[in-house]
Amino acid sequence: MEKVTKLVHEILGNNSEIIEPLLGGMMNISYIVEDGNGMKYVLYIPTEQANEMVDRPLEKEHQQIAYSLGITSKNIYFDENTGIKMNEYIEGTSIDKIASFDYEKIATLFHKLHNSIMLSREDYNPFGRFENIYEKEALSFQNDVSPRYKELRHFLFERKEYLERQMKTLCHNDAQRSNIVKTPDDEYFFIDFEFVGNNDPIYDIAAFGNGTVSEGRKLLDVYFNGNPSEDKIKRYYLWRIFISLQWYNVAITKHYRGEGKAHNFDFMMVANHFLQNAKDAYDGYHLEIKDKSMEEDTITLINETLDKIRHFLRRDGGDCEFVDFKDGIVYVKMHGACDGCAYASSDIKDLVEVVLQEEVPGVLEVRLAQ
Repeated sequence: MEKVTKLVHEILGNNSEIIEPLLGGMMNISYIVEDGNGMKYVLYIPTEQANEMVDRPLEKEHQQIAYSLGITSKNIYFDENTGIKMNEYIEGTSIDKIASFDYEKIATLFHKLHNSIMLSREDYNPFGRFENIYEKEALSFQNDVSPRYKELRHFLFERKEYLERQMKTLCHNDAQRSNIVKTPDDEYFFIDFEFVGNNDPIYDIAAFGNGTVSEGRKLLDVYFNGNPSEDKIKRYYLWRIFISLQWYNVAITKHYRGEGKAHNFDFMMVANHFLQNAKDAYDGYHLEIKDKSMEEDTITLINETLDKIRHFLRRDGGDCEFVDFKDGIVYVKMHGACDGCAYASSDIKDLVEVVLQEEVPGVLEVRLAQ
């Protein structure tokens, strides 16, 4: 804190002081500070991992563009070498800390950014970042990734070319709720421009679903006046899977680097949240999009998983057969000793359903076929 206080004095003068830390965020340690005239600012001090991932001179340019668009506050200090910066404080609350907010006004905020005639001099390049930075570093700490991660990643990367060919606009690329501030006058502003670049605008809508997939899906409806096309819905869910797997890798890296102990924060809990979030997005995709290749992949995985658990049933003279998969429900027939057995229903719920839900994204329930 002595170092932070000294830095604040260097920027704002000796009459300035630290008011309080700002909680939240995985890339910066932040403080609300005040100068001698009572003006408030936010000081951002990046983590080591953030500086490895962010082009600071480019971030400074993007900060200036955002301010010119009226969607953020003014930057008054920016050290391109350290990434330390200070912005005028926006009086209000980040909307990850409040229960209700105005989706229409948030959609308007996104439109101001996406409809700008200005572009970045760099594309965001999400897949390049994913493979060469986030995933590469996470894999350096753990090679044995979860089967669910592998399955979701495979599903996503099969559609990589489709996502990469979309028209690009200027995007925030980290437009989660913690980076949107609501003022007492019910105005909305973006903060944090570390990852701005040209990208598919649907990516920004998907980033809003960091907390729950349904929140981003609702924003998609509002953004497109209640009538998003199937293509836009499809891109929403795919980008939501992408962002979840990306932040899963970030959290894994932070855990193994020891940042959780240093900041008394459970990054493995965060990693598990994003893996579940990715599965929720996959399930949403399955329920809304008619994708024949995806259904074929899911059915193949269902049969492979059933093969793994059949020996438990065969041990007691029973067996189970896949019949159909529809709207997230797997239909099976029981054979041998399991056919007509009083315990067949409990076998399905306690064994077959539990394993399929764990191993196969998109499976919501298992039922006996009629």
